[in-house]
Amino acid sequence: MKPPPQLKTGIWIDALIRRAHAGGAFAVLSRRGDRDAGSVLVGVRSADGLSLYAPEREMDGRRIWRAQRTDASGLASTIASRADFDPDLNVVEIDDAQGRHFIEEPVLDSEECREDAAVAAAAARALFRDR
Repeated sequence: MKPPPQLKTGIWIDALIRRAHAGGAFAVLSRRGDRDAGSVLVGVRSADGLSLYAPEREMDGRRIWRAQRTDASGLASTIASRADFDPDLNVVEIDDAQGRHFIEEPVLDSEECREDAAVAAAAARALFRDR
């Protein structure tokens, strides 16, 4: 199956920042990587703290985002380690009192991630139970 077409990274980032600004939030590209095909991390600062959104691929090629609660030092260390590994990394930071991320693709929060992991572990146990 052919993965769905993707926008260039720079166009996607510009659209995300415009959606945030239109929604009354402040957004900025804090680290510029490759504007054609670089990866993206999105950090969101809200009244409740910080969240980091990282992209992943589904089995069918669609992009989804995983949310993770973090603190300032965790966010900085994650960005630094990813940038060491991937010099084309782009980082968008959004400051929104309501904690909105403005990402239009599917987003899984940390609770959904734990549930997905539990379901996958149960399926693996059932699959390999008789072996």
